Amino acid sequence: MKTTIKKDYPYQAAGRLWSVPQLRLTILPDGTAALLEEEIEHIHRGIANEICGSGEALTVAELEFLCDLTLTPWSAAAEFLGVHRSTLSKWRHTGVVPRAVISLALKKWFWFKLFGGELGNRSVKLSHLSSEGAFLSYARQEAIERSLAEPIAKMRA
Repeated sequence: MKTTIKKDYPYQAAGRLWSVPQLRLTILPDGTAALLEEEIEHIHRGIANEICGSGEALTVAELEFLCDLTLTPWSAAAEFLGVHRSTLSKWRHTGVVPRAVISLALKKWFWFKLFGGELGNRSVKLSHLSSEGAFLSYARQEAIERSLAEPIAKMRA
């Protein structure tokens, strides 16, 4: 099947609009364009990498996106954080994941769920471990350099 590329394609996910640098559409035998499941997975991994590697606090929409992508139930996220799952329900209601430390812990957890196994036991410079934020920024770039995710930009409103 033939494919066509759409440049800087706007894509809605995780509560915001993203710009996909190159969206690959497959042309079906009847001439219609389709987005294959592999392409959707590729885009979602790129978005997850951007979410986890950003310095911004995690939003509930992003947390829901990461849970869906990794097939992680909310109860598992609550267990990981050591909180009751009703706490996550409260976050859902307010739309905010409180405290930056919780946001960083979740981002790191999800990043490793998505990319940790593929990067193996690589050495990491001590300077990249100076803070959780520094590590996640490094990890984001590492996933891009190793072609595990492509850079996807947030679109301005």
